Amino acid sequence: MIVAASVRRFAAVGCVAAAALASFGCEPVARMDRASTMTILRNGRLTDEIRQYNSKYLLFLPLVDRRGTDIRPRLAESWDHSPDYRTWTFHLRHDVRWHDGVPVTAHDVAFSLELFAHPDVLFNARIWGVDSVSVPDEHTITLVMSETMLGDPRHSWPVFFPRHLLENLDPAEFYEWDFWTHPIGNGPYRFARYVPRTAMELEANADFYAGKPSIERVIIRSGSRNPVVELRGGAADVAFDLRPADVLALGDDPRFEVYHHGDGAELYVLYWNHRHPMLADAAVRRALDHAIDRRELARILAFPDDVPLVGGLGNDGLLDPEGRREWDRVPTHDPALAARLLDEAGWVDRDADGIREKGGQQARFTLLVPQSEALGGVAQGLLLQEQFEDVEVRVEIRPAESAGLVRDAVEGGDFEAAITWVDQDPHTILHTWLGEPTEAGGRASELRPLGYHDPEAAHLLEALMATPEPRARDTLYLRFNEIFRRDAPVAILLPGVYNHAANRRIRGFRPSWPFVLNYAEELSIERQP
Repeated sequence: MIVAASVRRFAAVGCVAAAALASFGCEPVARMDRASTMTILRNGRLTDEIRQYNSKYLLFLPLVDRRGTDIRPRLAESWDHSPDYRTWTFHLRHDVRWHDGVPVTAHDVAFSLELFAHPDVLFNARIWGVDSVSVPDEHTITLVMSETMLGDPRHSWPVFFPRHLLENLDPAEFYEWDFWTHPIGNGPYRFARYVPRTAMELEANADFYAGKPSIERVIIRSGSRNPVVELRGGAADVAFDLRPADVLALGDDPRFEVYHHGDGAELYVLYWNHRHPMLADAAVRRALDHAIDRRELARILAFPDDVPLVGGLGNDGLLDPEGRREWDRVPTHDPALAARLLDEAGWVDRDADGIREKGGQQARFTLLVPQSEALGGVAQGLLLQEQFEDVEVRVEIRPAESAGLVRDAVEGGDFEAAITWVDQDPHTILHTWLGEPTEAGGRASELRPLGYHDPEAAHLLEALMATPEPRARDTLYLRFNEIFRRDAPVAILLPGVYNHAANRRIRGFRPSWPFVLNYAEELSIERQP
């Protein structure tokens, strides 16, 4: 029988292939009813996972949940905001209780926000940009957003923790609290047991406001380097953040569905050092933009062919005055146009050696890439090397051990070109592309990692940080994108897309990954005959 064979494989992995899982007890694992259990494979520490990453939504509730472009109630049943979008009031549900039976109130939300901003914690504080918090009554909380870090708090999705259990704990020990090894939440699943560095078991919460989840048990497992083996062997049903090679390996297995999620909030970016003799010229940067085949880059990262490319900043619904979507205005892959633009900029191969020259300088630079297979930096670098050589520009690949080291090199100006990851937050863009503002007489050029500066672009990004009203923000982004296309200070390569896989026996997954665990109570397991 298929189910029995799967259970035997699951038990074998627990008792033989992964000895650490045996801490759960081989006999209980063997008896576990796989027909009512979903196993999720995660990397990293489990305590981090249930505190701040995807699995937190199994145990704790955010104020709201996003399904595509829809914002739906979760812990908050309704909300409103002031005309200037600075003040937000959330009205909480009255029927949510912590797993120990204590009612959830607005004081829990206020406590959590204050805890996040504590100098010994600094957890989610910058994302939210909350200036002040007030609690008009037990089920109402009002947030005033900071003038210098405005944002829509519905887009941040932190979860909140029980004040009555944590308020007397030392914030300096926040990341090591015992609470994270036996958490008391308010979500669809309750903590059942924990094996250090191995797994955490959760059980369906019969007291959940939306009803008891269909899946009786969820196991979060940690630390596998071979997710494909775990999935195919039946030791896991769901795996997040798969590498391109993992996606390709699962592509021919009918038992699994691979999901791709990305909303353009994070981008793969090719940074140019504007102090480089060739890259200092905006015409050259525009030419190199046209030498890049972004669709081919997406394929080597195992992205689906229909993943939308990104050609500008702002939200995915931002339209220009002619009704064109800003994200769709991606530089065309046109090597002939790239070559012509390089000719016009004076970079010509006069000695027929396959490399362009100008003023005694060859058209060559070093490209710094993260070595991480998950980010595909080396693979992207090699493809870009080939595409730039097609227009007679020579590139040397320089791998770095991590994306963090690439970022450090960019921020220190110690690079010529570099591939890294960036979000669209104006604060990040202002710091990385333009540098922090300086006082009169300051040497601003030393603070601008790319060596790029445009006063209007800097003003627009600063205005975006202080402008919450959506239509006003759209206007600012449209003008910034005009400057961006003119100056090409960086090349946007691809949107950030995450690859995840799930066994088809788990029903109810939707394209809104990785936020699928926001609504885990809606998932179910297909019953085998």
